[in-house]
Amino acid sequence: MAISALEEHLVRNRIVPENKLPHVRAEADKNGVPLLELIEQSGFATSEELYRSLADFCEMRFVRPSEMAVEPQLVEEIPARFATHYKFVPLELQDDALLIAISDPLNTHLIDDIRLVLKRRVVAVVATPGEITRRTKQLYGLGADTVERIVSDSAGTAGETALDMAPVAEDLGDETIDASIIKFVNEVLLEAIQTGATDVHIEPFEDELRVRYRIDGVLHAVPTPPSIRGFRSAIVSRVKVMANLNIAEKRLPQDGKIQASLADGKYDLRVSVLPTPYGETLNIRILTRSSVFMSLEDLGFLPDDLVQMNRFLAKPHGIILLTGPTGSGKTTTLYASLSKLNLLDRKTLTIEDPIEYQLHGITQMQVLPKIGFDFAMGLRSMLRHDPDIMMVGEIRDYETAEMSIRASLTGHLVFSTLHTNDAAGTVTRLIDMGVEPFLIASTMIASIAQRLIRKVCENCAEPFSPSPEALKELGIGAAEAKEVIFRQGKGCDVCRQTGYKGRLAICEILPFTQPIKELAMRGASSGEIKRKGCELGMATLRDAGRVRVLSGLTTVEEVLRVTADTDVVFE
Repeated sequence: MAISALEEHLVRNRIVPENKLPHVRAEADKNGVPLLELIEQSGFATSEELYRSLADFCEMRFVRPSEMAVEPQLVEEIPARFATHYKFVPLELQDDALLIAISDPLNTHLIDDIRLVLKRRVVAVVATPGEITRRTKQLYGLGADTVERIVSDSAGTAGETALDMAPVAEDLGDETIDASIIKFVNEVLLEAIQTGATDVHIEPFEDELRVRYRIDGVLHAVPTPPSIRGFRSAIVSRVKVMANLNIAEKRLPQDGKIQASLADGKYDLRVSVLPTPYGETLNIRILTRSSVFMSLEDLGFLPDDLVQMNRFLAKPHGIILLTGPTGSGKTTTLYASLSKLNLLDRKTLTIEDPIEYQLHGITQMQVLPKIGFDFAMGLRSMLRHDPDIMMVGEIRDYETAEMSIRASLTGHLVFSTLHTNDAAGTVTRLIDMGVEPFLIASTMIASIAQRLIRKVCENCAEPFSPSPEALKELGIGAAEAKEVIFRQGKGCDVCRQTGYKGRLAICEILPFTQPIKELAMRGASSGEIKRKGCELGMATLRDAGRVRVLSGLTTVEEVLRVTADTDVVFE
């Protein structure tokens, strides 16, 4: 087969090797995939390199729409569903011509169609498909084309044109728009899963409906069209139907669950609905089932930490407590520990609220406070089933704490979580609950404080020099800093311009050795216990974070941000 002019151009510009071109072209024809798309998928060139070369072939300018300012008036004039359908981004008006970015300059009919509909002269430049998709979402908002269609259908005015749509202020309810609302909700959830979000927040306010994603522990606003606020009831109703909740009940909080699949991934979506003066607010927690199979090594524990953890897990009885705020990965670490101990010759029982993941071979129970089935009742019942290992989702009160300690005294290995800032705070927290100090000293194996820190994005990482003040606060001296190459992410599309992608665990492990038990026996303060732990070789959360900074995995600022609440002055 003869080589085309474009293919010859791509080979000449070293976008694709000449000896690989026949194979790539054959695969593209076989699978019905555009040649350029397959070249990019095969990894011969980045998207930008590929489309720069295409622009050069077509003698057109290459641009990055995300770096170009667009007048709001221009966005208002051109409907989202029109821009989405033709896959272009309006950039600016140049005299009497409209400058647009497209990714398919070889489509000779595309510009003619756009010119015909807009009834104005059009000048096109080239951008990557990813840039066009992202910029369209930034300008119009997520699902803007769907919302415009809903507004248009709801208006029901035959004489209206697509260019004259006004935002809807009133709530239009959930009648006659089911299909479009289903599509919009699916777009929101799909975007959240694809971007690696752990939570989706849909929050109604007086003059807007705000959508935010929590990605790597930080909230990010999601651009949405202003008119979406008119459909907040329909959106909530759709999510309620998916989660099998009561759509008629709008005065009380409700909790539900959705199971979702995407490609090979399985996801559990935990839905929580709360009433507010402006309507119901939604939180959707996205749980990836694959994360439950992570080992302690996968979570980012240091080699010395793993040695200690394995020693704790080998104990026949006692209590191991994980501490930290919500979202610090405590449950994932507990599951990783249980998976390591999940052997045929041991019986493991858990009581949780809620059960985040189903663990094969482990008996799990869900608390049901409405019928009086709480942690304490579950613990009493668990002891009758002769378990070797028990996990209590959270120690919240004296009764649960006392039952857990009694269980460890009778020969059970007990895991649980507690809300304290650091590992040493476990003792004072349990004493505040009413637990006797001698019981703490005789049952505790270890207290482990945990946090999750964001990792530097590998796609855009570059060397940089932290400020002397930040280095000093983290305990890195000037001499040590000279020997280290610090890294930060400059921001790219992969990390949503944040400079961070993914997270890893840092921990502060306090083994209850004899000196620590003696301090617990006399009810010593957390500062005194922490000081003694450090004297005995305990690495604090900041120490663990400093190791990650010196390894180039994260930044000084990130460690200081995450460990700000643990900067305790020893008493």
